[in-house]
Amino acid sequence: MKRLFLVFILLFSGLSSFSQLNTDHYFYIARSRIYFGNYISAIENFNIVIKLKPYLPEPYYYRGMAKLYIDDFRGAKADFDKAIEIKPYYPEAYMYRGMANYEMKNFKSALNDYSNALEYNQEDPNIYNNRGITKIAMEDFDGAIADYSKSIDLKPASANTYLNRSSAKQMKGDLEGAIKDCDAAIRIRPHFASAYLVRGIAKFEKKDFAGALKDYDLCIRLDPKTSSAYVNRGIVKHQLNDLNGAIRDYDMALQLDPNIAAAWLNRGIAKESLKIPGAEKDMAMAAELDPKFAAFKKRLNLEEEREKQRRQYGFYLPNPGQNPNQAQNNQAAANNQTAGSGQATANNANSPQAASAQTAASQSATAQNNTAASQPDTTAFKQENKSGPVTQNRKRRNIVVAEDGTISETDIKDGLVQNKNVKIVMQPDFLISIFNKDSVDFNRLQYYNMEVEALNNKNNNDPFLIISNKPFAYQTIHKDAFVSMVDNWSNEISTNKKNSNAYLNRGIIYEQSENYNEAIRDFTRAISIDDRNILAYLCRANSRAKMVDFIRTQGSLPEPEILNMSGNKTTIENKNNEVKILDYEDIIQDYESILYMNPNFIFAWFNMANTKVKKRDYVNAVKDYSKAIQLEPDFGEAYFNRGLTRIYLNDLEGGAMDLSRAGELGLTEAYNVIKRYCN
Repeated sequence: MKRLFLVFILLFSGLSSFSQLNTDHYFYIARSRIYFGNYISAIENFNIVIKLKPYLPEPYYYRGMAKLYIDDFRGAKADFDKAIEIKPYYPEAYMYRGMANYEMKNFKSALNDYSNALEYNQEDPNIYNNRGITKIAMEDFDGAIADYSKSIDLKPASANTYLNRSSAKQMKGDLEGAIKDCDAAIRIRPHFASAYLVRGIAKFEKKDFAGALKDYDLCIRLDPKTSSAYVNRGIVKHQLNDLNGAIRDYDMALQLDPNIAAAWLNRGIAKESLKIPGAEKDMAMAAELDPKFAAFKKRLNLEEEREKQRRQYGFYLPNPGQNPNQAQNNQAAANNQTAGSGQATANNANSPQAASAQTAASQSATAQNNTAASQPDTTAFKQENKSGPVTQNRKRRNIVVAEDGTISETDIKDGLVQNKNVKIVMQPDFLISIFNKDSVDFNRLQYYNMEVEALNNKNNNDPFLIISNKPFAYQTIHKDAFVSMVDNWSNEISTNKKNSNAYLNRGIIYEQSENYNEAIRDFTRAISIDDRNILAYLCRANSRAKMVDFIRTQGSLPEPEILNMSGNKTTIENKNNEVKILDYEDIIQDYESILYMNPNFIFAWFNMANTKVKKRDYVNAVKDYSKAIQLEPDFGEAYFNRGLTRIYLNDLEGGAMDLSRAGELGLTEAYNVIKRYCN
């Protein structure tokens, strides 16, 4: 007995050390994944460590870091929150949480995080540098310069910090000091392309176009893939009236990055000046990428129309809603200003005639501004003349140089991007499927269901069935195989017409081969024989849903499984005239029957939520996804779809957190959605 007891002690101690070894193994594997840039794999490994040892702060900290690198800022912040909760003295966690808050434009929270980090560690130059970047976003230029200077004192060889301080000085208007900081960065790193780019911007602001052009040339020579250098060089050439050269630079910038709105806009302006086709298209693209630029096109259209009126009629036609007499008065004032401008200059600028002309011109300009639908924000952008390039006010351009030398540029007053007319496909319904390599995602754990397992046992695993929401490729299995399986179950039915599972199995084969009418008949027959056959209800609901999807592809019904992420709900036109081939209520009723018999059947909750999204019953869909998540906390697909639905309902924070959780659980496409549409 003692010997047996000793064996048990050795066995359990061995298991304990094995668990410890495994945890350390996963932890170091995850950290190495971060080092090599495999952030998704890092998150998966940290998930294992956190599940085994949720009391350790480091796995949360490093998982938050991995999420930060893939732009899941809300998920990263949640992990840093947890790390700090476990270990309040954690300056690195405060600093990285500050970075997450900065990216979410929570600048006050970011500032507090950096200040807290400095309470515990006053010798880290990165914290001062990051706090300086945040102060710039809050328009505290002096505070930012002070933090950059402190960072440089601690790390004098940091070329990046010199460039960040240069940017701050440019925004403050100290162009000479900005250029000196760029010179210092270049002395430290003579082949630093970003330093020439930032110095070129400062020289452009000084109207030193030749110097700016030379710096942009050097930047491009050192790093030919710097798209912003081509844009800026194009603007200089545009300013110097080298329109063809400017267009070539804009072309190159757009080849490297087709999402640069300023390049589209300025190329459109240059094309318009040269009467080259494509100007309208370029300006439309600029407006689509950045709605603020739409105002420039409207203004140009208004000016062109008014000039056309002046040439054709000799006066301006009244704008809609404008008094005709007012338009004539405005025209007379403009003519007086033009005719008398030389005289006012030659004689006395303070003469009554000059003052009258200036007042009338001001009134005319006011009237024109009132009639324009939306004028450009002149505090953010400027254009010296109609054919000149549009440039951004330097005080609004927050240029930040990252640790790896890459440059990012933001508008310090810019909010969330609006009018995101983006279509995102939701995770599809879960179906009973014949096992096939195309119906299994081998990179993720598969869901287990007792009802499916029981059916497989009754069938002796022939065919072997699984529950999956990965679209099944009917073409991957030879048609004769389906015919053979249908014949086998038909023979089974002919010998026993009361065999509910035989109808169920044949219906599954029909559904897999996209013969939905026959499938629904078999499922209905199975239910009539055994009204507690849960899988028959599930399959019938799914087949009905598939029929609706098929009808929708023929154009009879609107597409509801794709959400328009503009924040503006799609209007339902001719709702009463929709072709009601199959009512969604029949589908929902089948799911409700399942849940009456088994309230814990998570796939019924999930599929019913998807159906409610199709009905545009978004609020109740969120409730059903939540119920599925409550029953299965690791239900990634439910988090994904609930996240998208929440965003559609303007709950951006809740939606982003759901998508973050879906990403943790292996749905990596969630990170793409977060990166593109939630930040």
